[in-house]
Amino acid sequence: MLLQEQRQKVIDIACRAQSDKLIPLTMGNFSIRDKETGLICITPSGMEYSLLKPSDIVVVDLMGVTIDGNRKPSIETQLHCRTYAGRPDVFGICHTHSVFATAWACCNKEIPVIVAELAGMIGGPVRCAPYAPMGTIELADKVAKHIGSNNAILMENHGMLAVGEDIEKAYGNAVIVEEAAKITLYAMQIGGMKTIADQECKELRKQTIENYGQK
Repeated sequence: MLLQEQRQKVIDIACRAQSDKLIPLTMGNFSIRDKETGLICITPSGMEYSLLKPSDIVVVDLMGVTIDGNRKPSIETQLHCRTYAGRPDVFGICHTHSVFATAWACCNKEIPVIVAELAGMIGGPVRCAPYAPMGTIELADKVAKHIGSNNAILMENHGMLAVGEDIEKAYGNAVIVEEAAKITLYAMQIGGMKTIADQECKELRKQTIENYGQK
């Protein structure tokens, strides 16, 4: 089977997102771009994640054309493909509908940086891409344009997209954004919330890239 290991990783992350309540039902979608072939392994449309087998994961090229697999790929395949096309450093994508991040997206408001982890992992405030209907080229293009060099972006009235150098990093970024969205909402209710300055965000991001984790 083509890219069997990568297909299984996609399933594992999708199931983890469901278990961690970052997605309801079968909403959201997950993918890996293979570093050797450039092919993309993406979740199928509307199938229960806990029941997926590697053969259910669809392999597409960067244009979204199916290369291997009998299932219909996610309706957001172009969202993944166009994000990958604009970000040669990205090899994993997680699109979630987590509650707090989606609430910010529904208000068309970026999540400011008040926790160091958000600066370190994402690179700055989580901006919000303008609304476009789900599953459309318009949405894919808007997200690819507005994510820039950051590792996550909100989608107005929709959800959130996180990227990373692999799918595990992308998933971690999705979790960090959800936690930041929650903490920021609570801090606003308490009052006196302070944000981290842009330059300090850059320093924290640099430190994370250079020092965090095992090398």
